[in-house]
Amino acid sequence: MNYIKTLALCCLFIASTCLHARDLGEGAVNGSTSKALQNSDKRYSLWSGIGRLTFSSGASCTASLLDTRNSQGNAVGPAYLITSGHCVLYEYGTARTNVPIVANITFNYFYDEPERQITYPVRTALWSSTVGTDLAIIKVERSLASLINAGVKPLQLAAHQNDESRDVLNIGAPPGFNEQGLRMSACSEQSAGSFIGHPGVFALAIRNRCDAIRGGSSGSPMLDRSNSEITSIVSKYALPADETDRSECSYSDSCEASTYNYSYSANFLHHCFINGVFDGNSTTCLLQPVDIAVEAPWNIRSHVYRERSAVQEHILPTWNYRFSISSPFYRYKTTRTAKDCHVPGHYSATFDSAAPYINQTIGPQPGAHVLCIIGLASADQTITRALLQNAFTWATYLIDRTPTVERH
Repeated sequence: MNYIKTLALCCLFIASTCLHARDLGEGAVNGSTSKALQNSDKRYSLWSGIGRLTFSSGASCTASLLDTRNSQGNAVGPAYLITSGHCVLYEYGTARTNVPIVANITFNYFYDEPERQITYPVRTALWSSTVGTDLAIIKVERSLASLINAGVKPLQLAAHQNDESRDVLNIGAPPGFNEQGLRMSACSEQSAGSFIGHPGVFALAIRNRCDAIRGGSSGSPMLDRSNSEITSIVSKYALPADETDRSECSYSDSCEASTYNYSYSANFLHHCFINGVFDGNSTTCLLQPVDIAVEAPWNIRSHVYRERSAVQEHILPTWNYRFSISSPFYRYKTTRTAKDCHVPGHYSATFDSAAPYINQTIGPQPGAHVLCIIGLASADQTITRALLQNAFTWATYLIDRTPTVERH
């Protein structure tokens, strides 16, 4: 009888435990101060695959080893890292494949165990994009199996993108701390909607206010607190209040935007790994090269003005947008939200790319306005999902010019 009672109590305990999801954040309050991770007791070894990516230029980012084991659970292919696209190639408006790089990735990056840190060379970014997202896939000069055998644990991408608010952890390698190693911070993340940030606007941005995300945190993973799956990759960090230009806060959405960190989901990349090997040309993978360069980008403003004439009529600005594009033809459209760039309707007729110039009027409604551009291989090419996935986007705010009050 005692045995049966004990068994029943054990079952109740197990059931109760299962009702409460595991918290890898160890109870940390969202928005609380970050902490350096000490791994001498191996309690954080599950994050040994999050490393410091150091380039020959001296710049550094954070990158994560991806779990690309096949459906049988076998590591049969190379080791792959995921990080931010701008870490590899800081050319806004480009998506490149097979980019040569000279860098190293250091795993087991815990400050209290420098002797256990392991460094490997990386020489190729298989794909890097700052078009509609900010992500890169890098191949390590080792097999995934060899890294797992060395005790480096890979992380899985979350299966689906979730626009709802959720609790997450950031594990990154930001500089500026006495403890040079991985740090953990807790926060919530949610869709940023049509995020507007100069110079770019990316429709699928996710925002958060985790602590200690700064230079060097680019490429670091946002992780689900319950299972450590990668929900997104950090792209842009919040500006300190004293570095934020608030002189134009009549368009408060832009001012508010600068107080958040931004990241991008990478769950769509599941379709690019075939039996443990990355294949950007597979029919299920929508990655493709894109090359759109803005002429004199420093002259492109994050905001423009709607003026009033002497008879109180609105005088609207134009895009005045000159650029180059590698595709021989292009189409474009303007919209109020960046997500509409990924919808096929309302794109213009086809234009030749010899001297591309878009000078359409902006407005008349004040607020955010977005320019979408897609490159075409021929004048009659059909707009495909892959083209829309790689649409180039640019945004600006239209603001009413405040009338000057004459003083007597």
